Amino acid sequence: MSEFNYHQPVLLEEVLSFLPNKKKLVYVDMTLGRAGHASAILSKLYKGSVFYGFDKDAQAIEYSKKRLSTFEKKIQLNFVQSPYSTAIDTLQNSGLMGADFILFDIGVSSPQFDDPERGFSYRYDSFLDMRMNQKQDLTAYKVINTYNEQQLNHVFHDLGQCDNYHRVVKAILQTREKKPIETTFELVDIIKSNLPSYELKKVGHPAKQFFLGIRYEVNGEIDELKTGLNKAISFLNPGGRLVIISFNSEEDKIVKNLFQKVSKPKPTNKYLPQDDEELDYIQLTKKPLKASSKEIEINNRAKSAILRALERKRKR
Repeated sequence: MSEFNYHQPVLLEEVLSFLPNKKKLVYVDMTLGRAGHASAILSKLYKGSVFYGFDKDAQAIEYSKKRLSTFEKKIQLNFVQSPYSTAIDTLQNSGLMGADFILFDIGVSSPQFDDPERGFSYRYDSFLDMRMNQKQDLTAYKVINTYNEQQLNHVFHDLGQCDNYHRVVKAILQTREKKPIETTFELVDIIKSNLPSYELKKVGHPAKQFFLGIRYEVNGEIDELKTGLNKAISFLNPGGRLVIISFNSEEDKIVKNLFQKVSKPKPTNKYLPQDDEELDYIQLTKKPLKASSKEIEINNRAKSAILRALERKRKR
């Protein structure tokens, strides 16, 4: 697994620019991965700061413990294998009252994509897996081979936002009657064979959105994001900041809407007396930040990265 452990953190300088100016921080990394962001952030923190790193992936936790061990004399390090939807519950149960800096770098990490055995990528022929937590029961194989037509329509249309999915679903149902669909390339062939020619001519891989929908279903990422983000917003200390990096418009829309909900006044009737609504949060990014052309040259995966930041106002 070591050959797949390298991860180039995206928008790193932008993330660092949002670190609160405080001597000791409670820093929570909700998506630890291979500790690319965490390593750089911990190097900036004062002695006595506290760090919590969460990840579903046991391999990520194991690797990051070793990578970040150089900070253990300076920072209190804590690692938890857990989805970020339950991370705040874990912190509260441990007695922690709030955090000063919370980071989400959501989606699949580069090591997970690059390891053919994980089954996330349509670029490698591998078993249909796609689990971030390899202990869970649901896999891409089970989705493709056991879901009924209605469920598959939901995966591809609602989650993957695929336009031409009906023929693909029909082909999956017909193919698996003869034999199970076991590998990523088998699924890619079915997708390509059942898309109209104009879809195949579009920029990007024709299986991209189909694989995204399956990945979302296997890992429950949309519900995870909504739940985890809501809890994280509430868990910020006064002056605390939350930074989130997403990688597609659907995820960014969820982030944008939640940030606006807590930072913008509710619409009111202009003909009625107005109450000055005191909001507890302020958006630090009026427009989302994106990678520079220079960063994209170095790391093409930064091209789709979208960063938004939120701050809980200090008490007066």
